[in-house]
Amino acid sequence: MPYYITKTGLDAFDTARAWGLAVVLNVLTKDEVDIRDEEWAFIVDSITPLPSNLTIANNLAWRTLTFEQGWRLVFITLKGDWSKSRDKAMSIIQNQLTKLLGSLQTPNTVVFGKGESLPGGLDPTGFKGLRHTTRAQYKEEQLEVPDDHWALACLGMATCGTYHYARKNEKNERKVGQPNWLVLLPVPQDTRFSYLPDIQALFRLPDLKYHVIQNAAAHYAVQLAERLRRRAAAQGSLQDRYSAVLYFRLFGAGQQVKPAQGNQLRLEPLMDAVAHDPHGTQPMLEWLDYCFRLGSTEGAEDLALAATELVMRWDLGAYDRLIRVAVRILGREQVRRKNSRDFTSFLRRTRTEAIQQAMEVMSHAVV
Repeated sequence: MPYYITKTGLDAFDTARAWGLAVVLNVLTKDEVDIRDEEWAFIVDSITPLPSNLTIANNLAWRTLTFEQGWRLVFITLKGDWSKSRDKAMSIIQNQLTKLLGSLQTPNTVVFGKGESLPGGLDPTGFKGLRHTTRAQYKEEQLEVPDDHWALACLGMATCGTYHYARKNEKNERKVGQPNWLVLLPVPQDTRFSYLPDIQALFRLPDLKYHVIQNAAAHYAVQLAERLRRRAAAQGSLQDRYSAVLYFRLFGAGQQVKPAQGNQLRLEPLMDAVAHDPHGTQPMLEWLDYCFRLGSTEGAEDLALAATELVMRWDLGAYDRLIRVAVRILGREQVRRKNSRDFTSFLRRTRTEAIQQAMEVMSHAVV
């Protein structure tokens, strides 16, 4: 039975709703769920028919979702007890499940202006930070959405989103007491959802050191592509495709945490390269990964920035810049001394086949 998540233009809100619906259907059927992006909507299809008795409150898998760590960060921009917002979202889905699934069986629209306000930890484009009238008599109201869609999006972001603490600025943050989080959410293109811990193991990647948010998003894209490549090599073909990674930042602003405007990084070039040759893309992905790792250290920052430009653009200009920077890095004695382990790994993986493979990916890029 297909269900429709009609897009509103709020990218993170729409994607999170698709993931949230997939989680609900997976819990109800205990079977695989397909998510397909049709440009105007995400179509979420349960392989197994839903049970006749649509009761989810006493389901053990459902109750386990209460303990997901992502809930706190979804509501980090709101004052008060975040667990109350979590319990409210879970309760709305439980109590309105039949009505919600019924409304999603046909193409539908989301009417803004009534319901629950979008928290900044869910979608930065829907968050309004100005709550009181200024001296210029200006005020922005919160963006409100229907409570069932709000609850579905919160569930999807809490379970399938990634909130990565910005370790790079830990010293400064301890001094001023301001948090700094990177938020990441992959966009499914044609994906199977069968086991939530498996999805989380795929999405929640460690060691994302970065100087700017785009740097982290690009490194995340390379690591995600490598994990998908391993699965494709084992299975014989690429089974699941993702079209983009949505990313934004949460930062401390006085007594409140606010979201910074984010963006998305397209994944089609990497997905096409992995699908074309799951084994042959390994040297290229490993080389790019070590470009980011070495580039996160002092004295080699321009390497990470050049690798970021290539992953975001996939054109000859960015490729040429990365090669030139890599050659310069190899001649920096201070980088070799300070970061001997990362430097050696980078040097070992800077091979002709890896560099050639990076250039071949450009034939798959959308310019």
